Amino acid sequence: MSLPGNIQNPPPVTQPRSDDESIRRQVLLISEASEVRTFLDAIPDIFLVVNSARQIVFANKSAFGFFGVSDPVELWGRRPGEAARCIHSNEAPGGCGESCSCQVCGAFQAICGGLAGCSPVEECRLLSLDGRPYDLRVWAQPFVLAGESFAILSIQDISDEKRRQVLEKIFFHDILNTAGGLHSVGEIMGVSAPEEMTELGGLVSQLSSQLLDEIHAQRQMLSAERGDLPVRMAPVRSGPLIDRLITTYRKNPVSNDRLIECAAPCDDVEFTTDPALLNRVLGNLLKNALEASRPGHRIEIGCHSDATGEIEFFVQNPGIIPESDQLQIFQRSFSTKGYGRGIGAYSVKLLTERYLQGRVGFTSNSGDQTRFFVRLPLEPSAQLCGV
Repeated sequence: MSLPGNIQNPPPVTQPRSDDESIRRQVLLISEASEVRTFLDAIPDIFLVVNSARQIVFANKSAFGFFGVSDPVELWGRRPGEAARCIHSNEAPGGCGESCSCQVCGAFQAICGGLAGCSPVEECRLLSLDGRPYDLRVWAQPFVLAGESFAILSIQDISDEKRRQVLEKIFFHDILNTAGGLHSVGEIMGVSAPEEMTELGGLVSQLSSQLLDEIHAQRQMLSAERGDLPVRMAPVRSGPLIDRLITTYRKNPVSNDRLIECAAPCDDVEFTTDPALLNRVLGNLLKNALEASRPGHRIEIGCHSDATGEIEFFVQNPGIIPESDQLQIFQRSFSTKGYGRGIGAYSVKLLTERYLQGRVGFTSNSGDQTRFFVRLPLEPSAQLCGV
């Protein structure tokens, strides 16, 4: 298993799985409580019962739709992350709950807390193997039946709530700030001397472009998550692309007192991709690096190609991402920058891997540097999602 940064030790293996006979006995035990089963089937939220080994022994009807099954037998004995096809559920031999990423999984923490006799409520960010992101809120409640310990889980999909938080942050903070700056410049222009108008006009143009770009980025993300984002392939040269990105982000307010430079050597290679989507991907990496850096820091962007038929772009900045954050960095709604953020790195992965046929990764432990990279084919196949 390839792990980011210097995270090498997975969490300790928890209680071994129950055998098939034990699972059948526990399923029967829970099913005999018919009044409870009827009540839970009538509730629109997802309800599961897991045994002391975190294996599912009951699921209500709402869970069938969420997990994409028609027969509950398909869920018996599986752990919740396995049933949801979480991308981390097969990283360790023991399955769900035993990979490094499980250390920071809210659902895993809630389940363990419930089985330990507590009643925790945790949030969980989950990315499925087919690329669908989920934000979940998980309640766990312990109970004992016939001398055996179980936890009942109530799971609510809060993806829409998290999307709304991100949009509120963007529109009520980022876009409002840009619009406020545009308004201020307009007021200044009304009382400025003619010789100042050229400079102020340039500032108006810059702020207007920034405003439009922020709005377009959100519309693009919504289309990307729905799976209907069009892909328009065209020849691109890597050198001029990087030069334009450096010029653009040197003017961005987030680059204040930070240096953006092209890493040497940097290959100038012609390849085929969607220029607009790649510009968005690399722009997000640059913006993230700038926000993670302090005044005076140097941020580098560059690229190189090799004999594998791929081109790699990278952005690096001083500093190391904390280990617990490394495990969540590409999850939707996760951010080291606080409430209502957390879409930049996720969008990089979504656009690159679903639409550009590439892959994304990072290192954050070498020489006090964090380095994100995007690898793309020089000539992608014709079978592109969104074409």
